[in-house]
Amino acid sequence: MSKSTLSCLLAVAVSTSLALAQDGQAAGGWSAKPGSGLKYDGGDAFGMEIKNRLQVHWTYANIEDAADTNTFNVRRLRTTFAGHVFKKNILYQIMFDAVDSGATGDGNIKQGWAQWNFVESDSAKIGLRAGQAKTMFGLESTMTSAGLWFVERSSTSRAFADSFSRGAWLNGAYASDSNKPALRWVLGAMNTDAAAGLGAGYVDRGEETANSDNELSYVFAANFDPLGDFFGGKQTVESQRQGDWRTEETGLRGTLGVGVALGNGKNTATPAEDIESTSLNLNTAWNVARFSIMGEYFMRTDDQQGATADKEKPSGWYTSLGYLLPKSGDSAMQWGLGVRVGMIETDEGATGSGVDFLTGAQGIGSTLGDVTEASFVLNAFYHGHQCKTQVEYTFQDIDPDGGGSSQTNHILRIGFQIEI
Repeated sequence: MSKSTLSCLLAVAVSTSLALAQDGQAAGGWSAKPGSGLKYDGGDAFGMEIKNRLQVHWTYANIEDAADTNTFNVRRLRTTFAGHVFKKNILYQIMFDAVDSGATGDGNIKQGWAQWNFVESDSAKIGLRAGQAKTMFGLESTMTSAGLWFVERSSTSRAFADSFSRGAWLNGAYASDSNKPALRWVLGAMNTDAAAGLGAGYVDRGEETANSDNELSYVFAANFDPLGDFFGGKQTVESQRQGDWRTEETGLRGTLGVGVALGNGKNTATPAEDIESTSLNLNTAWNVARFSIMGEYFMRTDDQQGATADKEKPSGWYTSLGYLLPKSGDSAMQWGLGVRVGMIETDEGATGSGVDFLTGAQGIGSTLGDVTEASFVLNAFYHGHQCKTQVEYTFQDIDPDGGGSSQTNHILRIGFQIEI
């Protein structure tokens, strides 16, 4: 993202806020808070939050069948403009990531959408969103990357979900009281598939990719909180940060979720052949007495039509446990511990079919087979998730299809995040 783009956006934001102030509609004006960015309160007619996030990673990877790597990486460098305009029920979000490649399917725009909440009361909300956004498939992948308990999402989430796409999403939330059950749901139609781990032979993937024919991809997801609101009022799952950060209550709270994604894509063969996909996601997360538990199961079917007909059935799961230690005295710092285990089972299918389901996770690459992964993390939260250092070790055991030798990998990551 160029400096001129950011300058223009900031100039528009400032000029708009000044215009509103001159019209007598400004309520609170500008305010700032460390870790929460800049906010402008213009009353019902206009509101905006400007926020920046920097994530720096150091990774040492000992890969059995490849050379070791030792590298620093700016994982994310994001600037977000979000708020409401004209009325409080017309929302917007514009998010740029300066480290994206800018290539087709991976441009600087991470999110750019507008949402009209046409039903909104004290206990319920139904809105229509259009633009570029998360597909809303999968629990961990839908939660904000600013609130990850581990340095990276699980390889399972990154394979079966974790995509952005362009489309339209109808979403709703019912949360009448923090101590009563809550329900959230979403129904979306998108250009591309929900899975970020698809192989290069699949056409309809990538967050800024146009749909290749007249068949869109679809997603339905819902989460039910049986013991009381888990995500915070009428907020979507996107705002959730991992860990039990409650200070006044320590009782059991959790959510149960399900998601279905229908993908309609093509391979890169000539002529291209249709690939019809069905993905199922079951998820849950629970917090109690500073402990946080989360787990997901994914099952997918890729059915390729045409002369090279092929069907593949990959699946995967993970479960994680985290514990947040209490603060020491007046210090804002807290320590957090976590362990996560998971597995991915790919399906080789017909050789050269183009369907091949790949994970894309470091150390796994294009290997098809069974992947078992275990991660351990130590977190130093200086100011919650807004300023933290994370040290993560990951062990991978890969059992390739086709009778090849097994592979053992060791990956050490250190991540630092600050929100401005």
